[in-house]
Amino acid sequence: MFIVKIAQQQNAAALQVQGQVKDSAQIDLLKRKGVTAVVIDPAKQQVVALDIADSNGFTHASAVPAPPAVTLSARQSGKKTSMTQELAKAEKLYAEAKNLQKRAFRDISNGKTIDVADFRNCADGIIDSVFRNQDALLCMSRIRDKDAYLLEHSVNVSILMSIFAKFLNMEESVIEQLATGALLHDIGKIQVPDAVLNKPGRLTEDEFVQMRKHVEYSRDILQQTEGISDISLDVAANHHERLDGKGYPAGLTGEQISLYSRMIAIVDSYDAITAQRVYKSGQTSVKALKILLADSPHHFDPVLVKQFISAIGMYPPGTLVKLDSEKLALVLEHNPASLTCPIVKVFYHGSKRHYLTPVTLDLTNARCNDAINTAVDALEYKIDLKKFFNQFIMKV
Repeated sequence: MFIVKIAQQQNAAALQVQGQVKDSAQIDLLKRKGVTAVVIDPAKQQVVALDIADSNGFTHASAVPAPPAVTLSARQSGKKTSMTQELAKAEKLYAEAKNLQKRAFRDISNGKTIDVADFRNCADGIIDSVFRNQDALLCMSRIRDKDAYLLEHSVNVSILMSIFAKFLNMEESVIEQLATGALLHDIGKIQVPDAVLNKPGRLTEDEFVQMRKHVEYSRDILQQTEGISDISLDVAANHHERLDGKGYPAGLTGEQISLYSRMIAIVDSYDAITAQRVYKSGQTSVKALKILLADSPHHFDPVLVKQFISAIGMYPPGTLVKLDSEKLALVLEHNPASLTCPIVKVFYHGSKRHYLTPVTLDLTNARCNDAINTAVDALEYKIDLKKFFNQFIMKV
């Protein structure tokens, strides 16, 4: 491939690299220099000779033509919308996705099959919104209902997978399959006994064994579902596998786990950690990301974890943060150029414990004399974040 420039680099002096990469030794050198991502130009990719073994074990060179130059898709070249413009569409999409989940659970309980086309259409709507303005759906995914975890979790994972795959510049057909698989990845939970699935507390060892079965149930249901793709099935069947082999159900290790399954393992865990449930408070986004980093490389791919952080930000939209001024603010927009300086809506004084007239603040603005101190839990301040969001954000 032809490298245009270094996109991400760690722990070393910045490199200025441009040119053809012809073998793995050059890639290994870049890795040792801390390079984790590069920008390539597909139009300048050379024809590569691959050694392919025939049925007798002999090898011969086979020319693989370079792919055509990348052209922008309708989604990529389409009109981008503001947060305000996209929020109403995002709210409707989120509600429709939850209703689709509810209907699918009911159909399976009644012995009916899943219509994959419905989930593909839902995934397409999510991806369209992500390409127009990903912050709107990210914000919706953070305004949780503690009694609707089962329905919201798969929707949130689909949103996050779409954003993650878009950040990694994956083909749109792949993003669609990932988003569809994410919507369906927990469908097997409908076959877990209600007493286990909805238990308001820590599971016993026997109950945890029953809960873990949901992955196999999801796999079995989807294997019998007409029209499901291999990629969608892969992420549903392997979202609890871990790099060190301590995941389930198959105990896969390292390279046995596909890139797509490594991605959903990160996304699924992140959303589960941050979820607000009946029996536990959700962790802040910062805490969740620190847990993912701490569990790398044993459980998660460390490069992918860092890329995921870059994709959603240290303080994703919908996160409640406390500023140095002791004021509280809701994060509205992710700033890719500065992960710790998003656009926020200030609305509450943390130490004086009273509401303020909501003000939008761009923390990257040179005239701004405030900064994020930490992410906080709305329950700590007895704030109904969903009510505030509906009153002051949706009506902007």
